[in-house]
Amino acid sequence: MKVYFTSPILGRVFGFVTTEDRLTYNFKGQNVLISIEIYRSGHNWISPKEQWLHDYQINEIGLQIDEQEKFLSAK
Repeated sequence: MKVYFTSPILGRVFGFVTTEDRLTYNFKGQNVLISIEIYRSGHNWISPKEQWLHDYQINEIGLQIDEQEKFLSAK
């Protein structure tokens, strides 16, 4: 699925999220070279490895994943 996070310098940074187990997700940037792994921990999204993204940016990606999953499960 295509998602984004907001950078104060670059604006919206788009990328694609993939998952194999619906527990861990991989974000790969489309217009910026970035690849991070995130997963849900309670109500928050976190990255298990130290990343250069802020927590609010990781949550921004995670919220879009949540919305897409709700949409897909409603079908």
